[in-house]
Amino acid sequence: MPQSATLRARGQNYQNFLKMIEIPRLGVDIPARQLILDDHFFASLHPMTLECLNWAGEFPYRPQVDVRAFHNDSHLFLEYQVREKCTRALETQNGCDVYKDSCVEFFVMPEGAQQYYNFEWNAIGTLCMSRRPGRRNATPAPMEVLNSVLASSTYGCRPFNEICGDNQWSLRVAIPCGALFGDALKTWQGARLKGNFYKCGDELSCPHYITMFPIQTPSPDYHRPEFFREIHCQ
Repeated sequence: MPQSATLRARGQNYQNFLKMIEIPRLGVDIPARQLILDDHFFASLHPMTLECLNWAGEFPYRPQVDVRAFHNDSHLFLEYQVREKCTRALETQNGCDVYKDSCVEFFVMPEGAQQYYNFEWNAIGTLCMSRRPGRRNATPAPMEVLNSVLASSTYGCRPFNEICGDNQWSLRVAIPCGALFGDALKTWQGARLKGNFYKCGDELSCPHYITMFPIQTPSPDYHRPEFFREIHCQ
């Protein structure tokens, strides 16, 4: 088992002046369905904070969101830890409009590709995903691809209406290489990517839009790959 230091995401990351993050490799032979539930590995990782409040004039609220990441060649594991004052999770079917709920997102594009993938999950792990060149002309992910992405939430999987208070929750996901269904990615090891991490909640009582890397647009728009930054997998 690697030492904790080798598990820490480096390059770090969320400050505006930094250009790249590095996702560590975990060399253990543990099934993804078991690994996603293992607190030890996630606790060993350095958190990366979503700090960019790009549209503070119109949307000043910023929940606290940390991301941890590692891969084991076959799957990319992400953990979102969220602390916010309003949380909702109504969507239960993969492929639905989870951005209206309390939603965490990962947009990623392989190096040299012309299209990116938008992974979007609500607080109970319901996934919306597609491959696209920008906001328009999306190719929705096939259902078998959606179902191949694992998710585990501290809220479980039952839908709920908006809860207001000091809400703290986490979501872990495991993304297999094959989820990038329009590209020939065989392993996460050594993968060179570009992307960004987001948190939103379009229909919450406190709508918000925060990012890891800055986006320079007049209004909220996550579908802007020109603002992606480098993500390297060990």
